[in-house]
Amino acid sequence: MSRNLVLSIVGDQSVHRSWLSEPDARQFDLALVYFGDQPGQWADDGEYYLRRKGIKFQLLYDLLQGEWAHLIERYDRFWLPDDDIACDTATVNQMFRTAAEFQLQVCQPAIGKGDFSFAALRAHPQYRLRYTGYVEIMCPLFTRKALIKSAPVFAANRSAWGIDWVWSTMHGEDEVAVIDETPVHHTRPLQSGGVHSLLAKLGIDPGAEYHELLQRFGIKNRRQARRIFRDTARLKGIDVAGNEVWTRSRLSQWIGRRAA
Repeated sequence: MSRNLVLSIVGDQSVHRSWLSEPDARQFDLALVYFGDQPGQWADDGEYYLRRKGIKFQLLYDLLQGEWAHLIERYDRFWLPDDDIACDTATVNQMFRTAAEFQLQVCQPAIGKGDFSFAALRAHPQYRLRYTGYVEIMCPLFTRKALIKSAPVFAANRSAWGIDWVWSTMHGEDEVAVIDETPVHHTRPLQSGGVHSLLAKLGIDPGAEYHELLQRFGIKNRRQARRIFRDTARLKGIDVAGNEVWTRSRLSQWIGRRAA
């Protein structure tokens, strides 16, 4: 049994089979939660399978407190990608290896192709990884320790807006990173999934939930969010040669602050 688990909430248009497409043998197990209406859809693809409906992180919280609570002690690292994230098996394997090599508590693969919310999370091929201080909800990877610590935040609101800023503050600056050497592809446009229409039907305002959550946890992230959004932050990183470097000089950082 692997010590790495990929756990994803998937629908009928899921691209999760790309994660099983080689060219390497899998070094992870797969757990799928299918929310569609076709009985047995994807049931044979992974080691664990359930059919449930719900919103991603609330659903994950419920499962990790209930039927799948035993998985937390069975695995060391957990990747929780959306079902529209595409990459091959070798990429997933390397992502887990890099996370372990650098002892990252919370991380994510960089976005190679497709839509993204934050420019700093795009793949920068000159780096192995960058310590961003922020990992978003699209495809986070947690250690067991970080998952246990972060899981209560999964259920902090219904929309999940803002929970990524909370879990990103729970760890040291060298423990939260984006992994550039394992880019993945976002295959659908942002906010094109059914969850956004579902939230609207439920009368939930994600923006209001976001601001309430940050206020509740005392997070003042306006400047950091702007820099991550624009990719103007000065970040420590590891270049492809293995050297610890900075993504920007102090002068360019100062100029960026003035411009902002």
